[in-house]
Amino acid sequence: MLDDRTYMRNVSFGPAWSATKAILYANVAFFIIQQILLHYTSVPLVKYFYLSKEGIAHGFVFQLVTYQFLHGGLFHLFCNLLVIYFFGKALEEVLGAKDFLMLYFTGGVVGGIFQIGLAWGFPDTFYGSVVGASAAGFALVAAFAQMFPQRTITLLIFFVFPVSMRAQTLLWIAIGLAVFGIIVPTSNVACLLYTSDAADDLLCVD
Repeated sequence: MLDDRTYMRNVSFGPAWSATKAILYANVAFFIIQQILLHYTSVPLVKYFYLSKEGIAHGFVFQLVTYQFLHGGLFHLFCNLLVIYFFGKALEEVLGAKDFLMLYFTGGVVGGIFQIGLAWGFPDTFYGSVVGASAAGFALVAAFAQMFPQRTITLLIFFVFPVSMRAQTLLWIAIGLAVFGIIVPTSNVACLLYTSDAADDLLCVD
């Protein structure tokens, strides 16, 4: 039988649709639009589409979604794209596109709600507007660690120092960094090289 032969299996005519790639392309496209609007128009992008407690108070609930596709700069975008790509690939293969998208956007929305709660509770510390896909990316890291807790991941810190750990350990480190970022707000981002049992990839975590 022809279908018993390796080279005849899983033949696909046309490109396969990928939710992970769609999110990546959307983030890049919206970043380009964001930069054009900010630098060449007077469109009040920050007021209406960045996430802020003032916006939510005015009923702009859609900010919980729009803020996920906007970023504070090219490096910020780059780091979030890497997180989405590397963890999104693995998760979408297991969950399927629909559940993967649900996980991604739910993580972003919940993270946004948490941010707004902090802004209301501690206005002197958490003020201004927020953008970025970091909350959605964190949800992917958390889901990956729960589904593959024993998978070995190697991080090349600053592209020089290799550190190997299990996915579950990476999650705790990510939680620690998130808590530290809340207590001591910073714009610093750590770039790491990520490798797994299957492939060598670059991972940037903020």
